[in-house]
Amino acid sequence: MSKKKILIVDDEKSFVRILISILTSVGYDTFITKEGKNILDVTRNIMPDLILLDVILPDTSGFEAKAQLNEDSLTVDIPVIFLTVKNETPDKVKGFSLGAHDYIIKPFNSEELLARIDSILNRKSFYEKIAMTDGLTGLYNVNFFQRQLRIFFDEAKRYKKIFSVAAIDVNGMKRINDTQGHVAGDFILKEFAKIAKDTFRKSDVIIRYGGDEFVIIMPETKGKQAKEAVERFKSNISGRTFAFRRDKKPLSFSVSAGIASYNDKFKDNSEIFELADQRLYKDKGS
Repeated sequence: MSKKKILIVDDEKSFVRILISILTSVGYDTFITKEGKNILDVTRNIMPDLILLDVILPDTSGFEAKAQLNEDSLTVDIPVIFLTVKNETPDKVKGFSLGAHDYIIKPFNSEELLARIDSILNRKSFYEKIAMTDGLTGLYNVNFFQRQLRIFFDEAKRYKKIFSVAAIDVNGMKRINDTQGHVAGDFILKEFAKIAKDTFRKSDVIIRYGGDEFVIIMPETKGKQAKEAVERFKSNISGRTFAFRRDKKPLSFSVSAGIASYNDKFKDNSEIFELADQRLYKDKGS
C-alpha cells in the first residue's frame, strides 16, 4: 500500500522540520513549498492526499492559495487544513468558507493534529470509494476514469510520458440479456472484471465506463505493447464457457477493442478516448 502524501505550505523552517518529523514518524510522505503563488503547479505535480497550508506566506496569503486550488478541477477536492497563528474568528470563517476541512491554531498538540489528519483522510477514502467505484463489478467507474485521464494526459504533456487507452466492449450483450435475462448479463460483466484483473498489470487502471463498455488506461505503454495486452485478454476469454446456473446452459462471450496511444498531436484528453472508441467500433464491425 502506497504512503499517503502531504504537502506542507509554510516558510517557517524550524516549524516545518518539526512537522516533517511528526508526519514521517507515522508513515506519511512529506513535500514542502514556502510559496503560495505557485501552489497550483506544485500541487498538480505532486497530487498530494492532503495539504497543510499556512495563512501567512511570504508571497501571498494562504486564503489566496486555497482560492487557486478551488479553480482547478484536479485540485479542488484535495483536503486542506489551515495551520496558522491567526486565531481571529473572521479568519476561521474565511478559511471554512473557502472549503477548508479544518483550521488548527499554532502551537498545536501533535497527537491531535495526527488524529484530525487521519479522520479527514479516512472520510475522503470512504466517499471516494463510493463515488468512484462501480457497484456491480467493483471496478472504477466513469467518474474516476475522467479524473485519471486528465492526470495521465497532463503528465504526458509536461513530462513527455507515454500511455495508452483501450476501449473494450462485450459483444452480443443485448442477446444475452434478451435470451438469458439481465442477471445473466450482470454475471458476464462480473466475469469480464475478474479476467481483466487477472490479465492486466496492477499499474493498469481498469474502468467500467458504462453498460457493457470498459476502458483500460495503461501507463508507460506504447501502442504495440497495449495491443499485445488486449490480445492476451481476448485470448483469455476466447473458447471459455462460464457456468451461470445449473438449470441454464453455460455462457460464453467475446469482446471488441480499440486502442489509442498518446502523442503530442492530441490537444485534449477526450481526443485519445474518442479515437480508442472509434477503433473499438471498427473492430466490432469487422
